[in-house]
Amino acid sequence: MRPGFIGGFLFAAIILAVVVTSGAFLASELRLQLESEADSELLRAAKAARELILAFLRENSTDSLDSLADRLGEIVSARVTVIAAGGTVLGDSELSGKQVLKADNHGNLPEVLKAFSEGQGIRRSTGLGTNMLYAAIPFQHEDVLGVIRIAKPLHSAASILTRFRLLLIHAVILGIGITALASIFIFHLMSGRLRKLVDSAKALVEGRIEGRNRGAISISTKDELGKLASSIKLMSLELEKLMAKLARERDRFEAVLEGMGEGVLALDENRHVSHINPAALSLLELSDEPTGRMLSEVIRSPDLNELVFKSERSETGTVEFELSGRSSRRLQATVTPQRSTEGRVVVIHDVTELRRLEAVRRDFIANISHELRTPASIIQANAETLMKSALEGRPCALEFLEAMQRNSERLSSIITDLLDISQIESGKYIVKPRAIGIKDAIYRILGSMRAKAAEKRLKIEAEVGSKHFVLADVRALDRILSNLIDNAVKYTPEGGSIVVRARQADDKTRIEVCDNGYGIESKHHNRIFERFYRIDGGRAREMGGTGLGLSIVKNLTEAMGGQAGLNHGYPHGSVFWITLPSKAGNTWRE
Repeated sequence: MRPGFIGGFLFAAIILAVVVTSGAFLASELRLQLESEADSELLRAAKAARELILAFLRENSTDSLDSLADRLGEIVSARVTVIAAGGTVLGDSELSGKQVLKADNHGNLPEVLKAFSEGQGIRRSTGLGTNMLYAAIPFQHEDVLGVIRIAKPLHSAASILTRFRLLLIHAVILGIGITALASIFIFHLMSGRLRKLVDSAKALVEGRIEGRNRGAISISTKDELGKLASSIKLMSLELEKLMAKLARERDRFEAVLEGMGEGVLALDENRHVSHINPAALSLLELSDEPTGRMLSEVIRSPDLNELVFKSERSETGTVEFELSGRSSRRLQATVTPQRSTEGRVVVIHDVTELRRLEAVRRDFIANISHELRTPASIIQANAETLMKSALEGRPCALEFLEAMQRNSERLSSIITDLLDISQIESGKYIVKPRAIGIKDAIYRILGSMRAKAAEKRLKIEAEVGSKHFVLADVRALDRILSNLIDNAVKYTPEGGSIVVRARQADDKTRIEVCDNGYGIESKHHNRIFERFYRIDGGRAREMGGTGLGLSIVKNLTEAMGGQAGLNHGYPHGSVFWITLPSKAGNTWRE
């Protein structure tokens, strides 16, 4: 439907509503006026009839009132009823003499009761589909007391209202028609320019008007539409400049966020995530962007959420927290409030490796300081004693020299471990794999450990096939087996047992060192192969360890293409294991 027709119908609807409302009000007022005049006219007729009845009763009896009622009904063209004080009908213009005698008592009629109590009574009735008006006036002559009632249909008032409504309807139809035609004509004149302006604005919103095409918005007239078109044209120029600037800023912003190694989350004033960069998705291990979700749902860290809440009233703050997931990590978050938008920006750094290195550094300093201090102190003390008196032939001189030798060997072992782990981790430790009979290697190490095991009454067994070969470096394999078996001997209580076994698993050979000692709690399994990591530092130092043995095992095993790990023993104890590549063509099976 065209805009002109819509405008015409709109104005017609408004006029119709106004005219109908006004007509209803006028009809109501006219009805009230007509009813008031009818009441007054009927009361005047009743009063006139009362005077005639009083004059009639001066010369006649009440028995003749029925004939008088008939004559009065003819005169006023209405029904006239004369009623005694008790409600008995004395005369009625529409009833015969016999019917008057049989008429119902009229004493309880509302207009009759009001006439006796208030001096006059008016009532309207719609019985039998006819609107009737009743007027009652009391009269009294000597000992005769009664009421004269006149009833008249309201045909004239209803007829006048009907004619008024018809005239009003005709006027409404005529006014609507004239208004609709005028509105359509006016809107038709304006719709062309309006349609052009609307189409141009729509094209501007959709981006179809740029540069030279912007002239399509112009309207040559200088009226309000022309001014509106000029304003839209100017607004489009400013909008284009602003959009170009925002696009450049957005591209720079996106490039910075995409290239950042740190995770960035932007929060709105309600602490909902409004933006997140790829680094943050990776750090938080999120598969989908959490835009619109609460920060507390995305990162379950009470410390971080408390800092974000406090940042509403303070400056930038920093907090560290543990993030559990597929891999437990330590993250550092910096929260900066944005006063212009009442939001916050959270920048997240992964400090897991940094904190691990700091812990390693602290452990290294503490362990090496202690390990080097003890043998150095013993050597120094023994040397001073020997210099003063022990060499003069005293029998304790040999004990001092033996202690100096043991601790110098301990120092040498510590330094060797440090050099080895340094070379292994820097890639300077060269391994030369070749086919090695695993049984010979294991029995060679067990032979060197039997004296130490005998001191603790430990039972050591080997379950190895004689034709079992692996691809490994001889020196590296000896170091691995020596460290694993030495650890088992150290930490297995007296009277315990140790089993070294090897078995084939596809193209790998799995070597296990099993003991029935106290075992190691699961929480230590992931860190047991770290440098200087000790479950019980005091006990480890008492045993003479450096905390580097298992780290050397892991690094040497991986350098030869294998893996190292730890399992729980059954029913208790520990199972340290490594896997190494089997020699090609190995047919041995246990």
